Amino acid sequence: MQRAHIDEAGLDHGLSFARLELTPERKAAMRPALDLLVGLMDSLDTVDVGEIPPAAAFDPRWM
Repeated sequence: MQRAHIDEAGLDHGLSFARLELTPERKAAMRPALDLLVGLMDSLDTVDVGEIPPAAAFDPRWM
């Protein structure tokens, strides 16, 4: 399921939650990056994890 496009009100709500104040120009400049991040999160939904249980611990040396 893909997330809905974040509209101006949603962006303002997120910025308010993060206690950030941006000019309209900065909001317009960050929108492509925000859309990219949301798209990347959506792509995680396509990963089939099957019956893999959640990891209780992780050590990067295992990679």
